[in-house]
Amino acid sequence: MTVPPSYPLHMSYETRGTLGDVSLRHAAIAAGLGNFGRHNLVIHPTIGSRVVFTAVMTNLELPSDSPVTDKLCTDCNICVENCPAHALDEEGKTDDMKCLKNSQPYGIGSAIRFWTKFAESPTEDQKKMVKDVNFWRLYQAGSIGFQYFCFNCMKSCPVGQE
Repeated sequence: MTVPPSYPLHMSYETRGTLGDVSLRHAAIAAGLGNFGRHNLVIHPTIGSRVVFTAVMTNLELPSDSPVTDKLCTDCNICVENCPAHALDEEGKTDDMKCLKNSQPYGIGSAIRFWTKFAESPTEDQKKMVKDVNFWRLYQAGSIGFQYFCFNCMKSCPVGQE
């Protein structure tokens, strides 16, 4: 069975869709592909944190690589400083709600704000609203799933950029 980067998720009100059925980050570490950095992403020894994991689940006995024992994160805090949502301020934790509000600005909160404003607007304004790029992005997010707009934690990490 394949496990894509974004699904399956436990999409409940309690988890707000932030709890995956399989932690691909933890699976990557168990497979010997790296270890956690300050940004709570996996840092690969060669390519750093600019990697998105997927997986194939099987009942076959397959060997993994040896665990990465060298600490790869340099503790430079560049990822923390470059997080516009301040989602990494508490070490060892990512504030998912802060991150999602910034990285996925067309999620349910935006949809609620859009439709509330739409319902309260005159017809001419409603026509403009559905022709606006924000409506298109809300529609796309609702139709095809997550759209990320922030990758600062990944791209600001200096590990693997040599």
